[in-house]
Amino acid sequence: MLAAAIGGATWGVPAPTTASGLIIRTDEQPPSVDDAKSDLDAARAEFEAAQKTEAAAQRRAEKASQAAHDAERRANRAEARAERARAESKDAAASSSDAREELGRLAAHAYANNAELGRLAALGAAVDPQQFQRRSNSISELMRVQDTLVREAAESRANAANAAQRAQGQAEAAAAASADAQQLEQEAKAALDEAAAAAQDAESALAEVKQVYEAAQEAAREREAEREREAAEENPSRGDRGEEPTQDEPTGSGEFIMPSSGPITSPYGMRVHPLTGVYKLHSGTDFGASCGATVSAASAGTVESAEYAGAYGNQVTISHGVINGLDVTTTYNHLSSFAVSAGQSVSTGDQIGSVGTTGSSTGCHLHFEVLVNGEFTNPMSWLP
Repeated sequence: MLAAAIGGATWGVPAPTTASGLIIRTDEQPPSVDDAKSDLDAARAEFEAAQKTEAAAQRRAEKASQAAHDAERRANRAEARAERARAESKDAAASSSDAREELGRLAAHAYANNAELGRLAALGAAVDPQQFQRRSNSISELMRVQDTLVREAAESRANAANAAQRAQGQAEAAAAASADAQQLEQEAKAALDEAAAAAQDAESALAEVKQVYEAAQEAAREREAEREREAAEENPSRGDRGEEPTQDEPTGSGEFIMPSSGPITSPYGMRVHPLTGVYKLHSGTDFGASCGATVSAASAGTVESAEYAGAYGNQVTISHGVINGLDVTTTYNHLSSFAVSAGQSVSTGDQIGSVGTTGSSTGCHLHFEVLVNGEFTNPMSWLP
């Protein structure tokens, strides 16, 4: 999405915004490195915040899914209990009905027997009083027992009906809870989708801001190169443009330590690029060292980034804050590996990575840069 003619006057950059409304600077003139870095830091912070939000939404969605699963299991168990209770209530009702029918049959039988004995006695037939009494007592006892069974069956029927009603209520409550849990699960999934989309937007915005930052760095190099060209035109005695600069290196202030123990193989200044053949500013100092050699923080500060940066390869950027009224940043480029991460505080001399040849590089070396107020400057002005 970035369309810029580096070193020229054309800047056709859209105005993307991040999810929280961060506007990427898109003036016709490229932003300063400091402004672009400020935007980059803000975009990176927003992306990290979006990632945390997405992770939290993921955890909530997982919990909601588990809760919905548990609620569904409880609802299924409650429905199974209600089904058993309904079946038991139905059986109890049938038993009670059978007991009542049996009691009715016994009553009819007893009535018929007593009536027969009474009719025989009325006709003058010989009826044994003891036999009559025993039969009458047996029928009475049988009816008493049966009546007890009928009452017990009725109570069992009522209890079973009540149990079925309670189980049905519990099943309905569990089903409602399961429906609520499923609704919460859907809401959590929707929130996760929204958070994931926001994180994706923030990542895209970060990539765009990073492009602007890299373009601002290149524009700063071009401005410095233009100053060097103008100075060379004003002072032709500086030598042929196709050769390495012959000016003396400035005397170092000693604010920093050497970031590498290797020798200086290419100083800061105008030169013909070894890969492109273009005469341009070499924006840092190269230290020759074998791949894997230690790269140290030139001074204490906070790691702003530790990531792959295109032609720079693996790059560590450290902000050293304000030194003598100047905002100072250093970069360490073409590393083979990182020993620090963004946001980490480092002390002078701490290992921040290892020498490598990643990115646009002709061999193992450290390309070390110093930016003062967002502009490239000769690192030797700060080294011992």
